Amino acid sequence: MDMKTNFNIGSRIHELRVNSGLSQEKLALRANITTTYLGLLERNQKNPTVKVIEQICSQLNISLSDFFSPSPLPKKPVDAVSLQILAQISDRSAEEKLLILQTIKDISKLCDLSKKNTLGAIQKNTEKDSIP
Repeated sequence: MDMKTNFNIGSRIHELRVNSGLSQEKLALRANITTTYLGLLERNQKNPTVKVIEQICSQLNISLSDFFSPSPLPKKPVDAVSLQILAQISDRSAEEKLLILQTIKDISKLCDLSKKNTLGAIQKNTEKDSIP
C-alpha cells in the first residue's frame, strides 16, 4: 500500500477481509453491520465512522494501528480441517461446489446467530440479576 497517496479505507477493508478468508456476509454479520453497507465501504461509496472501523478490526482480530499500517499483515496459515474440507470437495463439479458453499454459508449464519442470541440472553440475565 502506497502511503504517499491518500489511504484507501475501502481497499484496506477488502484486503484484510479477503486475507482473513471471510465473505462480506460473514464479516458484516460479525461486525454488526449490513452486507450492503460493507460493500459500499469496500467500494469507497460510504465513509465509515471510527466505531465501524473498530468493529471490523475486532472481527478481523487486528488493532486500529494494524488497520492503518502500511505494511501488509501476514496471511493466516490454512489449518488441517480446512485442508480436509478442500480435499473432500476438490473432485466435485462446479455446481456441487456452489451448493456446498451455500450450505456452509447457511450453517455459518445459523452458528453466528446462535452465538449472538446466546450472548444476548446472557446479557439480559446479567442485567436482570443486577436490578435491585
